[in-house]
Amino acid sequence: MGKNPAAESGVTDESRTTVAPAPRDGGVTTPPAPSTGAAGGADVPGQGAATGGDEALSTGERAGRMLRELLVGTPEYRRMWESRVRRASAQEPSFAAVARVIAEYLWREGIVSPADQELDRALKDRVSRALSGGRISSETLEWFVQAFNMRRHEAGLWAAFAGLTDPGIEASSGTLRGGPALILPQRHRTLALFERYRLGETGSLAEQHTLQVISAQEDGVGVYPWVLRSDVTDYRVVHGGRPGAHHPYSSRLVLIEVELDQTLPRGARHALELSASFPAGEPISEIRRAVRAKAENVDLAVSFHPDLRPRDVRWTAWSTHEGGLVVAEEPAELTADGTVHRFVPGVHHTVIGFRWSW
Repeated sequence: MGKNPAAESGVTDESRTTVAPAPRDGGVTTPPAPSTGAAGGADVPGQGAATGGDEALSTGERAGRMLRELLVGTPEYRRMWESRVRRASAQEPSFAAVARVIAEYLWREGIVSPADQELDRALKDRVSRALSGGRISSETLEWFVQAFNMRRHEAGLWAAFAGLTDPGIEASSGTLRGGPALILPQRHRTLALFERYRLGETGSLAEQHTLQVISAQEDGVGVYPWVLRSDVTDYRVVHGGRPGAHHPYSSRLVLIEVELDQTLPRGARHALELSASFPAGEPISEIRRAVRAKAENVDLAVSFHPDLRPRDVRWTAWSTHEGGLVVAEEPAELTADGTVHRFVPGVHHTVIGFRWSW
């Protein structure tokens, strides 16, 4: 258990990392500005969040439309699938040729055995669904990004997948702009994140509870960087490790080195349960969670005190950890017990959460 005298407000942050391919288909608390809110550590407004003139499109349709436009209109991507066309067709892009590019990537990386020479045919249906506006999973999107080396368009694709942006915007632009400099390199990715915030009777943040599954992105991962508001009064690693050294992260943040129970080899998964408490104070009006890398299966909830219910609660994406622009938002329902909740399948390079009025 660790203690830290009250300072100012803060945030938890999952930072940029190279994302390895996911093997299957399918936080950060940002410090509030004074009297406004808190934000969370590693890893989007929601599935189906409408933006601009895209209200009628699902998130799968947004991401699929953006992929199709990139494959047809970006010369380096187009050359990759055109060089694998075996039968002339008016279809653009050729689903069979695109499937072939992805199959070659999966063979090359050892994700699928090279002995499976029918893989490209098996993938054609998945490619067709993705590019025709049907279902697309986080794994499928990851394969497109990796196979076609779509690094400069990756942030825009994940934002579209999460329902944050109109795919017609400049594809290389992400929603996240800046943030505190990294103290420790992030050497993991998040496979699942369940984060719960509880506000007290004054409307200030009282507790933050996190369940997280991480995957090591290289050999020798022994520390998880846990970023909290610097006014944290108590913090515990309930499961998966123990608190180690802590460092100032910004005027409102502190970084705790969570020493894992075991040193992880590349690809190994590890579960963490983390809990933090904060002093009573001024009411906040937002909870933010920033993620610079990709995180999957993100589930956020905020519970309000029964004697102090908010008004006009909105599921929101911002351009920065603090202040900045509201990139996208939509109304969020408050349950009978005073909780607002949202699940998103994947998020990348953005800041998400809830904001409200009193």
